[in-house]
Amino acid sequence: MGIQKKKIYRDKIKRKSFLKNEFKKIILQSVLQNFNSNNLSRISAMKKLIFLKKKSQISRQNNMCLVTARFGGVFQTHDMSRHIMKKLGKFNLLHNLKIKSW
Repeated sequence: MGIQKKKIYRDKIKRKSFLKNEFKKIILQSVLQNFNSNNLSRISAMKKLIFLKKKSQISRQNNMCLVTARFGGVFQTHDMSRHIMKKLGKFNLLHNLKIKSW
């Protein structure tokens, strides 16, 4: 497995764990805001909510190019870096894309 494939695979794992933790966070917040439940369950929900992993925050997620596994300069519409977009745009392989500099 190449380095790029490893980076992409690792990023997929991080995104899956983020989604799982996001669902947990929503459920724990709903339990915490429910005043009809008993105080013990609300306190345990607050404790679990405080100690969720830091990697489960959306600000920790980076966009990644699917071809080169590069983190910087990634367009959200195509999930590709600016270098790959320029290369594919030169040969007119991307639809509705015009390159200004050749």
